[in-house]
Amino acid sequence: MRNIFFTVLLFSTTLLSGQVRNVSETPSNNLLHNEAIGLLTEWMDTFLNYQCDHPDPALNGGILCPACARMHGRIGDAVLPLMYLADKTGNPKYLNGAKQLMAWMENVHRPDGSWMNDVHVSDWNGTTVFASIALYEALRHHGHLLDDSTRNHWKQQLLQAGEFMMKNPFIYSRKREGMRNMNVNYSASATYALYAIGEWFDRPDFKQEAQEIAAGLKSYFTKNEGFLYGEGPNIYSPTPNGCFPIDLLYNVEESLPNMAYYATMAGDKELLSLVERSMSTHLEFMLPDGAWDNSWGTRSFKWTYWGGRTSDGFMGGYYALATRHPEYVEAILRNVRLLKKATCNGLLHGGMHYSASGIPPCIHHTFGHAKALASFLDLPLVQTAASGTLPRDAAYGTKYFKDIHTWLLSYGDWRSTLTGYDAEYKVKGTHPMGGALSMLWHAQAGPVFAATMNKYTLIEAPNMQSNTRKYLTGGTPRVELVQEGVTYSNLDDLHTDITCHTEKKSCTFTVHTHLVDLNQQAPPQGETALTLNYTYSEQGVGIRMEQCGEGIRLILPVIASPEEKVEFSSRKVCIEKNGGTLYITCEEGNMEVGPTDEDGRVFNPVPGFAFIPLQISPDVKEKKIHINISFR
Repeated sequence: MRNIFFTVLLFSTTLLSGQVRNVSETPSNNLLHNEAIGLLTEWMDTFLNYQCDHPDPALNGGILCPACARMHGRIGDAVLPLMYLADKTGNPKYLNGAKQLMAWMENVHRPDGSWMNDVHVSDWNGTTVFASIALYEALRHHGHLLDDSTRNHWKQQLLQAGEFMMKNPFIYSRKREGMRNMNVNYSASATYALYAIGEWFDRPDFKQEAQEIAAGLKSYFTKNEGFLYGEGPNIYSPTPNGCFPIDLLYNVEESLPNMAYYATMAGDKELLSLVERSMSTHLEFMLPDGAWDNSWGTRSFKWTYWGGRTSDGFMGGYYALATRHPEYVEAILRNVRLLKKATCNGLLHGGMHYSASGIPPCIHHTFGHAKALASFLDLPLVQTAASGTLPRDAAYGTKYFKDIHTWLLSYGDWRSTLTGYDAEYKVKGTHPMGGALSMLWHAQAGPVFAATMNKYTLIEAPNMQSNTRKYLTGGTPRVELVQEGVTYSNLDDLHTDITCHTEKKSCTFTVHTHLVDLNQQAPPQGETALTLNYTYSEQGVGIRMEQCGEGIRLILPVIASPEEKVEFSSRKVCIEKNGGTLYITCEEGNMEVGPTDEDGRVFNPVPGFAFIPLQISPDVKEKKIHINISFR
């Protein structure tokens, strides 16, 4: 552990000494930092184009969202990337933009020291935790750019935010046993927020509270793989499959990085060791193109393939522990490049097909991940080069993660996720269960299948985008039966049995499941059981189903940009992708395409892909379905 704590010491010294690294000293040959700075600059230059110049203080300095047609209350998080660029470039537009932005934030600032998440849309103020982190880092690293009056005012607001966090029970600590009423990302991030503010303002009570929270969180790591849990209501007893509520994106983009920052500052070696192990476990789910595979998480309704809709980003937390983990640097590099691909006209879009599908970008994605990039860029440089490889690059066959009852498959150029994860969120249907094939990815074709919510609803309406097109379908491959307007599928089944049989170069899953609605109710005729078989090999994926009852269909929503050429027959679909062709071949059954919009696709806002909704019915006589998926 010596190397990791050398990094810890260096990071702590930078944070606590009051000395600010000269950001202009970033080496020109540092590929990762140069790419990150370039992307950050592109984002914030465009971001400022949406800043209002108006005599009314309710509008002046605010940022108008081109997708939501309003100003998000969390835009104050952009104070950090704006201040970073002001310091790096010396361009006064960034400093002026930051000052005007924080002046607008007075519209959502409350007498108790908190900031509201939205203006007259939601009075939720728990996100003060994240706003205070952005403001703290902006002041600590770049506050010397401010005049005394502005700097003192911002510092006073930061101290008030600390007082708010101290007085409210929404953050769990051992002193507040039984008062937990929300997701763990708030408590995890409050460790860093409170300790940092406490250190700066010499408030031992803040630091003690942070330590109390951290002590309680040490029991929130699963025993087998070390996942952080708590993104959902049932944290005191495991599900029948031994699972607790876990969301990969909120963990990697908020909870784990902020706990790493806290543990570093506080010298909490025990927590830092838990965080390091958990970070490595979560990294197993990064796809080779830098995407985060959150196809199974409890809050995957805010998944955007490259990250989370309103979470921050993983870069800084992982970089702080990169001394002995060159794969962490590699992960940051690949994700930055994916974020660049998802950026169009200067703004980060909420998925890879938003622009091609004519869907405007919510500006929340841009300022949230700009904050994460700036936080990463403000860290001391480490002497660790990117590894060139990630865990999921290897064709390792099959890996089983017991704590989430989920398998990762890696055969040849194919990567896949099959999940029986049965921990539910506060509402039903937020993620697939029932032995779902929640992700299929190919090295050349890219994503082929990517799970969506079982039924798209605005669970967090202020933080999600409405569907603006005629048709909408779930993106998860599934077996489906529709009766009297009610959809029954395997995706909500809590009583699925999954067995896995591995051979040297292949793997077969047998999934015994049931068709139920969102509330786990069977169809009117009673329990409807069925068996699915999935076979993985270097050649591709096979799906079989026998004894299909009347009206039962296999739904395969295949990811295809409106720009990709498609050829269709009742037995084969060919989709041209990146210089090759994806083949969906129907060996048994009858295949057709469901209703689509004018571009021949159905778009789903989460995780932001366009789909061709294939529907396969069994042969009338044989009652069988057999599908092969290949690429060449």
